[in-house]
Amino acid sequence: MANENDRATGTVAVDEEGRPVVRRPEHVTDRWWQEVANLLRPTVHGTPATAVTATSVTVRRDRARALPRLLERHPAASARWSWTPAAERLRASGGGTADALTRLLATDVAEQSVWPVGLDLAALGFVRPLRPFQRTAVARLVAAGGGANFSVPGSGKTTVAYAVFTALRARGAAHAMLVVAPPSAFDAWVEEARACFAPPRLPSVAVRPRVLARTDTVVVLNYERLGDPVVRAGLAGWSRGRKVLTVFDEAHRAKAGAASRRGAEAAELARRADATMVLTGTPMPNRPRDLEAVFDLVWPGQGHRLVHGDLARLRDRAYVRATKDDLELPPLRLRVERIALDASHRALYDAMCDRVRQWARDAGGAERAASGAVAAQAGRALLNLIAAAANPAAVFAPGRPWSLPLEGPGETDLASLVADPARHIRPAKVVRAAQLVADNRARGRKTVVWSGFLGNVEALTAALARHRPAVITGATPLDEPTGRANRRAHLDRFRHDDDCWALIATPQTLGEGVSLHLAASDQVHLDRGYAAGTWLQAIDRTHRLGLPADADPSCTVLLATDTIDERVNEVLNAKVAALAAALRDPALRPVADPSLTDGGIDALLGDIDALRELLRPW
Repeated sequence: MANENDRATGTVAVDEEGRPVVRRPEHVTDRWWQEVANLLRPTVHGTPATAVTATSVTVRRDRARALPRLLERHPAASARWSWTPAAERLRASGGGTADALTRLLATDVAEQSVWPVGLDLAALGFVRPLRPFQRTAVARLVAAGGGANFSVPGSGKTTVAYAVFTALRARGAAHAMLVVAPPSAFDAWVEEARACFAPPRLPSVAVRPRVLARTDTVVVLNYERLGDPVVRAGLAGWSRGRKVLTVFDEAHRAKAGAASRRGAEAAELARRADATMVLTGTPMPNRPRDLEAVFDLVWPGQGHRLVHGDLARLRDRAYVRATKDDLELPPLRLRVERIALDASHRALYDAMCDRVRQWARDAGGAERAASGAVAAQAGRALLNLIAAAANPAAVFAPGRPWSLPLEGPGETDLASLVADPARHIRPAKVVRAAQLVADNRARGRKTVVWSGFLGNVEALTAALARHRPAVITGATPLDEPTGRANRRAHLDRFRHDDDCWALIATPQTLGEGVSLHLAASDQVHLDRGYAAGTWLQAIDRTHRLGLPADADPSCTVLLATDTIDERVNEVLNAKVAALAAALRDPALRPVADPSLTDGGIDALLGDIDALRELLRPW
């Protein structure tokens, strides 16, 4: 295909007989189309003379699942392929997914938990001892041929995944493993491999390789690279002729399914996979359809049945979950401290509330929440209120003008507050966070301080300067030429430098895939968004397997009284309770009782209806 046709789009549909039909894109050459037809020739229905035309190729129904893999190959990979809903359903069921799930659900949890006959992990080079709950998880996931591991963060899901891969590899069910993970989890896949395998049997782990080599046993990529045509072509060559176990780490990252590019590309990869495994401790961070999308990565097309349909009553058989009780950790002391705003802070915050409520009414009210532009503006306004409840300087900065009524109560001059909030306002939550870090330092304890807002991170960095904090946000590079300013260097300093008493981070950047429990067991949350998954994941950075029995871990949430913080707390409590019910994990309930970010607005808002939030009192 010529360069100008690289973006051409073809369609995969279904004919009246239920067979897939690959339709030729517009503006492609006859030669290119003939080469694509030759590529699809082994799958065609009937004879090539009848199945292949100048505009379409008809494929056998039983080869529907092979189509995605074929269309990833040259020259077909140079076009985009749009699947109709009927074709999507056909390829989802074409590989016997429903039958495989039915067979799994016919076996109860006790039967699934029986250790596979003849499986000796140590003899296969896997030498890390498994805890009882990990051994049960391995047995059940091997029985599923992959499956879903919803164990709490910090329970050793990466170790379990390597053990399952070792078992499947010994059976000939997998020859290599592709891991899709957020960048914060990359190091874990390298470090855990070294901890799990004897040196002679250590698999070759390639993290974001520029070129995929057949000698790489494990390849680790981030979700954002799945749509790169070069990466997809490289994966097709790397996997050709062997079975690949595809693992989606922190699989809630793809919870939006077809509604987001990341979710759609993950789902596409899952449909092409020989075997799939999902790892996440928060499979339903906001709503039930999140859980559907995560299940669909393992059992394409079956998520709705498992969450709401005829299979929901047997859902426990479709996933494994280790709870905090299984980890036998020292209990987490969760404290919510309510902080009063000073008079100037209160005047400015209340004026902001009045202004955004008036804007929401002028914008058309809650009935216009479906409007993308209005909802996005409402979302930004909500996040500005959350940020300002901690520190107005995070909102009123140069280049961020706000229109506010300037007749403040009493002697407060709102105009001067807006012009220079840092000069006139003492941000009580930032001050309290600094006090908590100082108190912990006096006891010889380091502290992790979380904020989802870059302006608040800057305020914390200044307030904690004497504690020489490490600071990691989305702006902190993964790799940096001098090696002094990347994320690994900041983490190393926090973990090993005796003069570094605090780590300040955005949970959207560092809330997944990172273990901090050996350096710190105390956390402070300056602010929180509505996304329950982000909240739960952040807690578990310091409350996880391997925490010393005498650690006395704590988590302090700073909540500004009579502000949007109160509503955020209500919503998070409800979401965590819903997740606990969906996973039948009562150990989660205690957690529910007590640029803005690199992840964008959705990372903090979750599924909140922004306009309705703005129009309700708090």
